[in-house]
Amino acid sequence: MTEQEADEFTTALSERYAQIRKNNSHNNKLLSLWDGVIETLPPDIKRGFEEKYDHLVRESSS
Repeated sequence: MTEQEADEFTTALSERYAQIRKNNSHNNKLLSLWDGVIETLPPDIKRGFEEKYDHLVRESSS
């Protein structure tokens, strides 16, 4: 995976995860599945995801 592909992947993943957390917080099973998948990401991909997700959360709480 190229750096650009990894960036696009983590952007899409973090955006989708933020939507799920916001709209489906009552569905603990779905959130648990997503959390499990996120834990299995390669470290560099996971780090990119976490940075982008944190940015999205900060933006939405402003």
